[in-house]
Amino acid sequence: MELHHSKHHNTYVTSYNAAAEKLAAASDSPTAQISLQPLINFHGGGHINHSLFWENLAPKNAGGGEPPSGKLGKAIQQTYGSVEALQKVFGQKLAGIQGSGWAWLVKDTETGEIGVKTYAVSSAILDAIGRVEGIKDMIADNPDDWEVCRTKIPCLQYENRKAEYFNAIWDVINWKAAEKRFG
Repeated sequence: MELHHSKHHNTYVTSYNAAAEKLAAASDSPTAQISLQPLINFHGGGHINHSLFWENLAPKNAGGGEPPSGKLGKAIQQTYGSVEALQKVFGQKLAGIQGSGWAWLVKDTETGEIGVKTYAVSSAILDAIGRVEGIKDMIADNPDDWEVCRTKIPCLQYENRKAEYFNAIWDVINWKAAEKRFG
């Protein structure tokens, strides 16, 4: 995980900062500003998603993997029947992502309902939530999809055993952080 943070996530931050500097310098050129937007979105989205990813993890001795409680635990029970059933749906959604992507447990601000949503590559969860679906809060984990997992450090011990990684990540989910965001 340390290598994933220091190399992979850091690349998003460094590249976002470089693109933001170019954007600031391009204040006289709408064409240049528009051409930089894909870089801003990609690297900014990668940074936002990874920042949430790190918040969603905790070692077992710090509560990682402890079942969700409170309002979030009740919402999971009402929607999925159990945490295990949520995990099954989550795994199916993750397995359905082609290439790199993310799965998130989100809360719809209009209905209060929770659901698992998937997003491609580094699509910023905040952008997709704010404008497309009317969903506000990312509330639980987002195991970085297998393409990233397979090529980066978080799951090297799983090699090409995608399902094992998707199951093992639940042992370090920080449900306490998710509960705070759920409100």
